[in-house]
Amino acid sequence: MPVINVQMLAGRSPEQKNTFMKEVAEVTQRTLGVPEHAVTIILTEVEREHWSVGSRTMAEVQAAAKP
Repeated sequence: MPVINVQMLAGRSPEQKNTFMKEVAEVTQRTLGVPEHAVTIILTEVEREHWSVGSRTMAEVQAAAKP
């Protein structure tokens, strides 16, 4: 039973997350030859203030990128 853990920045719509999980499940079923009920996906959203690239949070990185 594949268990797929995904961490992403918070802020995507429920529709985007649902589509993403459906697509990941379908690819997993097709490539590993497992039934749908055997695929588990755990999606964890992380706030930008809690995600760091180097010494800066993603909130800081994105704020600096705005014109």
